[in-house]
Amino acid sequence: MKNLMNLKSTLILSVLAIFIGVQSAQAGILIDPYVGAGSHVSAFDAVSSGSSVSDSSNSASVFGARLGYSFLLLSAGIDYQKMTVDDTELTNTSLFVGFDLPILVRAWAEYFLAADGDSDFNSAYKFKDGYGVGIGFTGLPFVSLNLEIQNINYESELSGAVYDNATAATIFSVSFPINL
Repeated sequence: MKNLMNLKSTLILSVLAIFIGVQSAQAGILIDPYVGAGSHVSAFDAVSSGSSVSDSSNSASVFGARLGYSFLLLSAGIDYQKMTVDDTELTNTSLFVGFDLPILVRAWAEYFLAADGDSDFNSAYKFKDGYGVGIGFTGLPFVSLNLEIQNINYESELSGAVYDNATAATIFSVSFPINL
């Protein structure tokens, strides 16, 4: 009976040691720089009248990095992004949570904390809210091919009039995820 108890204790301690070893081997700092391009759709609505002023669809270029912590199949951190849409420079900061599937696919969701922009028309953008989702293919060595959809709402002022600006961006990017 005593040998059986010792065997159980040894087995439990061995499993715990393996589990702790696997966790420490899979955990680390995530650095994921990316560059991409896509489309950016904006809808401006005048706040005072509630009427739609204009809708526009433009091409966008983007670069940024996700910095965070990865643990087994999960990751979380901050995404900092610079986006150029025609004459407008946008800077977006978000929190992301990601999941790496064992079948060469990863997915993430993000909640924007801050976003601002300036355009050549002397219009400043004030961030209201935003979110995004993305999926990536990780089958290539050292590279991930990503597709991301972002929805961000701004308030802007142009010539004394206030506008609600709802944006939607579809971005294809290439990233280089590094787990340290």
